Amino acid sequence: MLSISSARKTLNLVPTVLKAGYATAISKTGNGVKVAAIDESSPTASVSLVINAGARFEPKGKAGIAHFVKNFGFKNNGKRSAFRIARETELIGGVLSANLGRENVTFTAECLKEDVPYFVEVFGDLVAQTKFAEHEFHGVAHEVAAEATYAESSPEITVIEAAHNAAFRNGLGNSVYAAPYAEISTSDLKKFAADNFVANKIALVATGVSEAELKNLANSAFSHVAAGSEAKAEGSKYYGGDVRVAQNTEAGHVAVAFQGAAAGTPEFYTAQVLRSLLGGDRFVKWSTAGVSPLAAAAGKIGHDAQISAFNFGYSDAGLFGIYAKADHKNIAEAAKSAVASLKAASKSVSADEFKRALAQAKFETAARYETRAASTELLAAQAFQGQKISASESLAAFDKVSAADVSKFAAKLLSSKPTTVVLGRTSELPYGDALF
Repeated sequence: MLSISSARKTLNLVPTVLKAGYATAISKTGNGVKVAAIDESSPTASVSLVINAGARFEPKGKAGIAHFVKNFGFKNNGKRSAFRIARETELIGGVLSANLGRENVTFTAECLKEDVPYFVEVFGDLVAQTKFAEHEFHGVAHEVAAEATYAESSPEITVIEAAHNAAFRNGLGNSVYAAPYAEISTSDLKKFAADNFVANKIALVATGVSEAELKNLANSAFSHVAAGSEAKAEGSKYYGGDVRVAQNTEAGHVAVAFQGAAAGTPEFYTAQVLRSLLGGDRFVKWSTAGVSPLAAAAGKIGHDAQISAFNFGYSDAGLFGIYAKADHKNIAEAAKSAVASLKAASKSVSADEFKRALAQAKFETAARYETRAASTELLAAQAFQGQKISASESLAAFDKVSAADVSKFAAKLLSSKPTTVVLGRTSELPYGDALF
């Protein structure tokens, strides 16, 4: 299930970093499947099938098809039924999951090391032999609708999805949730899979397994997968705009976003420092001494107000912004305070502020990669890029950022057309141009 946690974690995207102390390797199979592994010393392992077939790759007129594809993972294929896959996974103590992002759809198995070959075989069958059977479609459509309804009930997810759509319109602007009116058929799914389930758009990544073993397994399991072409998404173009979502919520929600930087670029590191300087997603409730500008602003407003900064980085674009949540009577003040904090940063950043922000950005980058889920994202990104970046190299990139760079980047953000999303009782919510 595509959970709220997966949506929230994207607020903290960081450059790709390799864990220190582990043997890592990236290679390709004969037909082009990317293979990447971290060979850590553990009795358990995780293996993921990552396909460059996220929401941004949906064809025109078929919005939501990637969400259906995600939910068709581990259904009936030419070798095993969905029941058999579930039963065999249960018997060996494995755990299966699927996740959809704007750029990739990911299927993951967590298991004991000795069971990795079984799951690699299942992934090979998923790619080459999923039936997309008509009799399974109703159940999948029901799951998709339930997940979309859950997302719609979350103001945070709704606002972030709307911000992406207003900022980019198509491609990265496509929602990761299918709309209720989505017109998707099994023939559409088969066509999408035929176009995207190809070797050059696939990465097989694992933790707890050697690259040599994983590559050997991949060569066998994916041998019949057509090479195809690599992912070629239409270049992202930033537009900006205003969106007002009417909901009878207790609190008002406002997001103000700007054209950011692509992941892994020097500007993205600068954006991460700016995010930490402004406040990231940390809230300090009882003290404003020495805390970030956004946390201090939220503390002054009170009434459980929350203000944070976010930074999304994708392969060719980014979205940087500020998110405010407060009582309807206080939300305009909260949003204006957030914008004022960004304006202040565009003028100057003190040495103490910069030192704190730099340290926090480094820590959050390093700490994020202590989990296997994050390691999977890391490995997949590096496999598609075809290069490894060590932890020390990534952290060293932060040392190239200066206080002046942070101010300059903040000013650049403010020079782009803003993307403003408000959600709640819209008659009580501010318009975007009133926040500046």
